[in-house]
Amino acid sequence: MIYKLKVDDKVINGVFIADPDFGYFFVTEWKDVELKFKSMDTFKMENDEIYPIINENVHYKVYSINQENRFMYLFVNQENKKEDLAFYYSFDDLAFKLDFLDNVGFKALLASVTLLPNGNYVIGNVGDYISAVEELKRKNKEDEAFYRGHYSYKYTLVPSLYRKKKYYDNESYMYMDFKIQFYNELSSKKYIEILTTMQHYKMPTRLLDTTSNPLVALYMACDKPQGYKNKGLVIGEVVVMNEAIRNVKYSDSNAVTLLSSLAVLETNYKQELYEKIMESKEKNDPSIYKNSIAYKRFVAEVYNELPYFDQDFFNPDVLLRPRHVKVGMINERIIAQSGSFILFGLCNYVTGEYQHLNTVSKQRIFIVHREYIQEQLNLLNINAGTMYPDKDHVSVSIMKSYE
Repeated sequence: MIYKLKVDDKVINGVFIADPDFGYFFVTEWKDVELKFKSMDTFKMENDEIYPIINENVHYKVYSINQENRFMYLFVNQENKKEDLAFYYSFDDLAFKLDFLDNVGFKALLASVTLLPNGNYVIGNVGDYISAVEELKRKNKEDEAFYRGHYSYKYTLVPSLYRKKKYYDNESYMYMDFKIQFYNELSSKKYIEILTTMQHYKMPTRLLDTTSNPLVALYMACDKPQGYKNKGLVIGEVVVMNEAIRNVKYSDSNAVTLLSSLAVLETNYKQELYEKIMESKEKNDPSIYKNSIAYKRFVAEVYNELPYFDQDFFNPDVLLRPRHVKVGMINERIIAQSGSFILFGLCNYVTGEYQHLNTVSKQRIFIVHREYIQEQLNLLNINAGTMYPDKDHVSVSIMKSYE
């Protein structure tokens, strides 16, 4: 629905758009008319006219954005003030063309924002993206940066294992089935090496792909997954994760062995181990988890790879926190993508806590104008052929270059 926004003696037509990650927007239908107000308390609505209530209470800061003399207003909620969103469109509503605004038009306006007031970025070309990455690096000089790109900004940062109950319920069986199928190749491999191989062949694992190369992440945010069905305003995202260097682990570290060995435990043991560790922390009594059957099963698996494992130095917290892991360059894809992983540990499978697993602090870069960005990346020789150096992907990349 088209509303009228009225400030002083000026009234302009437009639509309200709301998204929790981006904020509240009013996009005008008419050109060359700008409203002058920098802050407000709330909205008052009468019929189809909406009035900003401007007084000493500042709940919203107001930013005016000019794109070819069409103005967009971004209302930044200062205090998480709850509003009646009945008169807002969602991003998904923009799948259907409004009278004067479509996906392309709104993306052009959105890209002109560049830096959202909440600290996240919106970019529409490679140059702005590199500038954003450089700025974030300057702010986190002491940390190591890892990047994750995905096609939709609504993607949740959890591994494939936790996306379906039938997967996490059967993790140990999938692990052993895969190992048996390729026993000659994998029988002498470590837990993390087998998980990495499973990840390479698109098996559900407790690993989440990341990269140390920000341009690789940008390509992933622009690369439409096979079979993906567009719904609403599809905006890509690169998540920048900064981790203290001392917390980054290598594939042959003890912490990685402890975490990756969880893959061979049956789910009932993982759940029991999680519950006993949490109870031990609450009661400050390590004997609670140490006397459990689940812990004894866990230790037995760890001894397979760490025969010198000293339980006196074991801190159960290591099993609760996801870790950034640098892995060996064991296949062409990891080499091409400067690949690394986040290795996830225990969670509460009964309550569904796996759906809310989180990693280190992160910054978000939203990606629009993806077709143009892909053209720019191709000039830098970043395409399907170089990111996925197998015959199937190389052939697709060659065909696309001649379309």
